[in-house]
Amino acid sequence: MASSPKVLVYLACSLDGFIAGPDNDLEWLHAPGPAPDAPAPPSDALGFEALMAQTGAMLMGRHTHDVVAGFGAWPYGDCPVLVSTHRPLTPAHPTVRAVSGDIVSLIAEAKAAAGPKDVYLDGGALVRQALDAGLVDELILTFVPILLTAGVSLFTGLTTRRRLQFTAQHPMANGMLQVRATVLPPG
Repeated sequence: MASSPKVLVYLACSLDGFIAGPDNDLEWLHAPGPAPDAPAPPSDALGFEALMAQTGAMLMGRHTHDVVAGFGAWPYGDCPVLVSTHRPLTPAHPTVRAVSGDIVSLIAEAKAAAGPKDVYLDGGALVRQALDAGLVDELILTFVPILLTAGVSLFTGLTTRRRLQFTAQHPMANGMLQVRATVLPPG
């Protein structure tokens, strides 16, 4: 029996919980290549291609859209991407459309667009809102072995305590560690 679609957060972050450095610096994500004796990523680690294969729609914040649009090549293929914004949006790709509303309605709209597949949630503010509202099913975080000390924090600003259950951890190349955690219901 297939599991029901989930709302997934899939992000890289520094060990101190930042998803971007000051001024949206992402250079720290590009660590030097793996040492010749570095292990291959485990087969059960979730890579980006596998994530996108199970994703029916993305919901991202406007700031995240604008940063990703600056990369040049659009990394999400033909996956529908809903961008939460209250300002006019020039979509970075034909599959992008603007949406607005509270986090409950945004997640509902993303689930409708995703059909039987998962929703990939991206963007610090949206992730925090969804965690506070109890709408995130799983966190898949790849920790980069660096302490940034400042920047865009993934968790600062949460207002609701959430218990997690770690379900997997995978050492990755360049000393990174992917951790998967289910967000438990309150209680």
